[in-house]
Amino acid sequence: MLRLFETRTEQVVGVRPGPLRLYVQAADDLRVCVTADLVRRVASRLRRRSLTTAAQAADHTAYNVPPLDAGDPLPGALGVGNVTSGGDVVSAPWLVPAAPDDPLTLRLALLARHYRAEAALTPADLAEAEARLERWRRLLAAWATEPSRAPDPAYAKESLEALCDDLDVPEALRVLDRLADDPGVAPGAKLETALQLDQILALDLPRAIGTV
Repeated sequence: MLRLFETRTEQVVGVRPGPLRLYVQAADDLRVCVTADLVRRVASRLRRRSLTTAAQAADHTAYNVPPLDAGDPLPGALGVGNVTSGGDVVSAPWLVPAAPDDPLTLRLALLARHYRAEAALTPADLAEAEARLERWRRLLAAWATEPSRAPDPAYAKESLEALCDDLDVPEALRVLDRLADDPGVAPGAKLETALQLDQILALDLPRAIGTV
């Protein structure tokens, strides 16, 4: 079950079953939009339909966030916002010195910090995210040259449980790091596990496949 921190009760609670309706209250805030995108992607992994509207139209496709259409909140919608706009789910303030060449480097730098923790990113943070992203992409390209295997069930379960626990993406990223360094998991299983996780992370991890 997907569980999120509810601002009204200040508790992590389960999201009610059924189709998930999201309303992005600060569509001009990239972190808010990434947070809403994560909620939508986790819900999809749990085989739940979701519908999203926003207070204003926005296009953050460079960061792998689908375009948002302006519209009124749907009945029972879960509001996603920031400390200014408010909402049921609120992401903390963030700062970035300059946008990196690869927009997904910034997405990863934001994902590496829990959405409720402030993120005053530095050039060093972006460099670290860039190196981490490049390493994973190189590894996936190498794993793709080996026989395919089913995703590793233990790592797949651990990463999904982290994501369902109030979007603990930092822990899911650590799971991916541990998977990458685990000699007991076959390369093909590592590849399929990482690809499955990237359906939620949306970091284009398979980008380098075919270049090795």
